[in-house]
Amino acid sequence: MTSLMERISEEELNKASNILKVIAHPVRMCIVDLLRDNNRLSVVELQGLLNLEQPIASQHLTLMQDKGILRSERVGKNRFYSLAKTDLTRVVDCIEHCLGGSK
Repeated sequence: MTSLMERISEEELNKASNILKVIAHPVRMCIVDLLRDNNRLSVVELQGLLNLEQPIASQHLTLMQDKGILRSERVGKNRFYSLAKTDLTRVVDCIEHCLGGSK
């Protein structure tokens, strides 16, 4: 049997750890989930869906974009976000499954 450290380089494990640290926040997990279901959403839409004030939403979105989890696109006066790493939705699915599923 081989260990994870034998199958994945230390550099890749560190990248994975850093990504998991970023999405290990309830709001950011919800952002990943919403973007899976909606493909792309504007800052205003995300604020409304998550009941967040604009500065808080922007902080979360900026962090996630800086870490390569999200990509953004400006269309007119609006900024739209989508998942750059769509496989992260599987992490959210796994967490939901491990906790017993939906309400």
